[in-house]
Amino acid sequence: MDAEAFIKGCETALKECIDEMQTPLMKYCYNILLNYADAEDAVQTTFIKAYKNRNNIRNSITLPAYLYRVAYSTSIDIIRKRRFFMVDSQRSNNCSNFISEEMQAALSKLTALDRAIVYGRAVDELSYSELSEIYGKSEQILRKRYERAKKKLINILKKNDREESIIIHNKRKENLI
Repeated sequence: MDAEAFIKGCETALKECIDEMQTPLMKYCYNILLNYADAEDAVQTTFIKAYKNRNNIRNSITLPAYLYRVAYSTSIDIIRKRRFFMVDSQRSNNCSNFISEEMQAALSKLTALDRAIVYGRAVDELSYSELSEIYGKSEQILRKRYERAKKKLINILKKNDREESIIIHNKRKENLI
């Protein structure tokens, strides 16, 4: 991807950028929004906003971080609109196989920023300095939020496992009676 050409307004560079970044941004937005259609809208809007505001990109090295920052703010805007219009926020999983339903349910209990941080660290393997550039927060704050979110996810998943084993145990009892 030729970031300098993108910043200058080259449409070929825009196409290359979309080809390279569409899938990672789609996964990123999906893990924030937990809705495939909303994630598609967010990614499309991200590329439109980024191209229109390409003069705001400081240098070509920061283009991916800029795209993630725009994708994050676009996803948050979609979440706000959901709340404002009271749209049914049921997850639509029919088009996606990015994450398991169990993990999706656990992630839904985190804030959008915590989901984004967990995804950035665990899936995209971004460093804390890269995350700091994307979210405009210090590395220490992001490190702490990630650790807390990770612990919360572990506790949620453990609780789900315990509840599932209780249900299985109760079904076995019912079958014996």
